[in-house]
Amino acid sequence: MTLLLNTRDTDRIDAFRATFARDLPDVALVTPQEAFDPAQVRYVFTWLPLPDWSMFPALEIVFSVSAGVDQFATLPPDLALIKMSDPNNTRMVVEYVLSGCLACLRDLPSYAWAQRHQDWNAAPVRCAADTHVAVLGLGEIGCLAAEALRDIGFQVSGWSRSQKHLPGVTCVTGIEARDHLLSQADIVVCLLPLTPETRGILNRETFARMKPGASLVHAGRGAHCDFGALAEALGRGHLRNAVIDVFDTEPLPEGDAVWALPRTFLTPHIAGRTDAQTGAQNVATNIARHKGGLDLLWQVDRRKGY
Repeated sequence: MTLLLNTRDTDRIDAFRATFARDLPDVALVTPQEAFDPAQVRYVFTWLPLPDWSMFPALEIVFSVSAGVDQFATLPPDLALIKMSDPNNTRMVVEYVLSGCLACLRDLPSYAWAQRHQDWNAAPVRCAADTHVAVLGLGEIGCLAAEALRDIGFQVSGWSRSQKHLPGVTCVTGIEARDHLLSQADIVVCLLPLTPETRGILNRETFARMKPGASLVHAGRGAHCDFGALAEALGRGHLRNAVIDVFDTEPLPEGDAVWALPRTFLTPHIAGRTDAQTGAQNVATNIARHKGGLDLLWQVDRRKGY
């Protein structure tokens, strides 16, 4: 019985070895750099899909390094897929969203752009209480982000596939309701999962529906966004600011046009990071449950994609 750790991160590997030596000593741990028998691999921990899943005839469960699992869209349907659940990572992403919204509230991306051009031009000052934030995606992180934004005084709405109920947050569902939110919000936050329905959702049509002068905080997935359309919306001033943490290609290639987006803060996918020890413990807990015939925790609904 073997768990393949498809990572070169020594902190993660050390955390797994310590955790499994203590809790599951009968499960062998291997990395791709080591010699091992593929026929013994029942579990895989990985960020990216493996080139050939058929190499592992006994494979039963794939553990994602992150909460995002869209990269596993072509995973064989008979394999269980587990997303990562890490309260520390969740808090980090919520803090990133708060930082991004506060930066947009005070026009910091615009002022950073103006500084590059030695342009001394003060914009009207707003406060959170007069600013409407719309959160697209009310999963675990989205709900906590909406509540945190509410708690520091923003007017907050949220849109999701299924109806949610959060005190002090206007929660809606449906395309018509989403489009209305876009037309009213001063800041739009994207925290959606990436599914066939949400791929490319931040497109020219969406930006046109947004309120003139609105800002975008994007910490979802790179493939949500049409960056050419975003460049147009920022370039003509329809959108005022953007804070972006996720991209189609990562690392963002040198010379890519996205580097030159006006009035935009770009960050290298650092909104959150799964703690090595938490990841190891989550995987160990689920393997123990699997061995004991119990339901798996954090299992992805393959039909929904999250």
